[in-house]
Amino acid sequence: MAPQWVQPEMKKLYAAFVSNTIKMQCKATGHPVPAIQWYKNGKLFKRDHRIGGFQIREHMGTLIMTSLVPSDKGNYTCLVENKYGRLQHTYQLNVLERPSRPILQKGLPANQTAAVGSDVEFVCRVFSDIQPHMQWLKHIIINGSSVGPDGLPYVRVLKTAGLNTTDKEIEVLTLRNITLDDAGEYTCLAGNSVGFAYRSAWLTVYDGT
Repeated sequence: MAPQWVQPEMKKLYAAFVSNTIKMQCKATGHPVPAIQWYKNGKLFKRDHRIGGFQIREHMGTLIMTSLVPSDKGNYTCLVENKYGRLQHTYQLNVLERPSRPILQKGLPANQTAAVGSDVEFVCRVFSDIQPHMQWLKHIIINGSSVGPDGLPYVRVLKTAGLNTTDKEIEVLTLRNITLDDAGEYTCLAGNSVGFAYRSAWLTVYDGT
């Protein structure tokens, strides 16, 4: 029996946002069970053609792509065939880019332990599709409390990105000739028009004398 679509009315257009997952289905019946192949823009689609590859669920005739990127945009054709016939269907995929709040690299800044008089560097890596505003903050104690009446922590701004500040300059906070008073919690704060993100680390200072 030649292949037949399980759902004859299949959609032709897909739109999905960057970083989302897309599933395109070409489920068909037939005997013998038809084989399925996927093509992108007319060329056989192979896993090494995209970062992260893709999955195919043979029994469902489904192509699954996770973590979409703009280059995934294109025409995807499923070719279903057995010895009695073939079917094909093309989906047009449009990948939409949307701004997101900044993303900070995991594990940075990292906790540090250093001796009095030494120099310390905290590093913060920021990824943002909109120009981010970035600050380095130190948590401080006022009247014995680390938190104000509004529930927000007391902080002192140590460093702020200016218009002429390079990414490398703002991503590194350098403390020179540290004292015991420099011990405490430090926060890298990055924001853009969509939202903000932050990560914190602790500095432990010991007297090396």
